[in-house]
Amino acid sequence: MTKNNLTLILPIILLSVLFGRYLLPMRMSHEGMNMEEMRDHFVSQKDDMHKGMLADSDYRCCLEKPCVYCIEKTPGHGEGATCSCLEDVVEGRHPCGECIGEILEGHGNKFLSKYFAQSIAEEVGEEHIETLKQIISQKYEIDIENQI
Repeated sequence: MTKNNLTLILPIILLSVLFGRYLLPMRMSHEGMNMEEMRDHFVSQKDDMHKGMLADSDYRCCLEKPCVYCIEKTPGHGEGATCSCLEDVVEGRHPCGECIGEILEGHGNKFLSKYFAQSIAEEVGEEHIETLKQIISQKYEIDIENQI
């Protein structure tokens, strides 16, 4: 094999390996997968996205397990598949819709519980603040007086 042939073949091999490893899995078809396999694939991709964004401080969610809404709906709530629901809650702004539902079910970050009622009321209306505080009190075992 000549040096000239080697310089042509090596880039082709390298591109083939990169294409096969990084580009083909993104285009993976779900044909032939049952629902459980598709779910596992989805959860794995979601978890990988969260890990990368959390490491880059691009995903700051107010839930125990980060939401998917901000990935799916941005731009809109966040920008470019980012999540700032944690910051929004602490500053009295409402989090995304998924976070609101999960908070009310008791799946929010308990260390933020004193902020939940006020931030959700910003979206649904201040006239619901007392009811929201009661729900948060029950779900997170925090006294109404200790909520903001």
